[in-house]
Amino acid sequence: MTNQERLNRLLDELANEYLKFNAKQQQLAIREIDRVRLEISDLLSDFSGNDGIIKKQRLNRLLRELDTIEKAVRKNGMDALDKTITDATEFTTERIKSAMEETLGKAAVAGIAFDRVNQNVFRYVVNREEKDGLILSDRVWRFAGDQRDELSTVLRSAILRGESVNQMIADVRQVYENDTWKIKRLVVTEGNMAYRTATVYSARQSNLVEAVQIFRGKANRPEHRCTQLEKLNRYGMGPGIYKLSDPEVFNPHPNCTSHLNYVLTEKAVRDDVE
Repeated sequence: MTNQERLNRLLDELANEYLKFNAKQQQLAIREIDRVRLEISDLLSDFSGNDGIIKKQRLNRLLRELDTIEKAVRKNGMDALDKTITDATEFTTERIKSAMEETLGKAAVAGIAFDRVNQNVFRYVVNREEKDGLILSDRVWRFAGDQRDELSTVLRSAILRGESVNQMIADVRQVYENDTWKIKRLVVTEGNMAYRTATVYSARQSNLVEAVQIFRGKANRPEHRCTQLEKLNRYGMGPGIYKLSDPEVFNPHPNCTSHLNYVLTEKAVRDDVE
């Protein structure tokens, strides 16, 4: 088995491990944002009378209180995604370090400042502009604003119909459940982007890696950009092989679960490992 084959196997394992890790990150983010829902339940109870009904005269005041809820969603959302990015980056660089040491020896990673890689990846991911010109904080604010608008609609309708607080709490829970996919999408997108970016940033500091090879995500859809990139021979080095300076492999498309392997230099791949 060559060094290249051995490293490929270890990086494939890393990719599968990260998918499982990201699934846990999704659940943590959902729980973090769901904590705000409990604050809404308390708020509704405070506004209700002894009969469990909120008077129509209190509607506007209640809706103004949603400003505080929206701010809490923004804060909890950013905290959760900051942690997603940080944890994904550290998860990746720790395992890349281990894989390269196991394959090529400790000298292979001597020149890689992994702490600096982690810092640079975090800055890149949180400040990266998408095609719509939005950065991560903008997308979290948009999510919080959209959710606040939906809550306003649900609560206004419920109060005008004279529904009980218990029914309103159930309606609020439904709003949060309907938004779960949006939270998962953010965590998948940002976490996997951090994983791929950390993979490339680490390689840039190594003199033994000359390129990366992209492999399509689990969805395996022909219209997905990662699938197209896997087949494309952009630099004449082979299908799916990209220079370390090519940023498109960081995030081929939203919700992308594609992964990257290293293409070693001729010197690094030359020796066989028994």
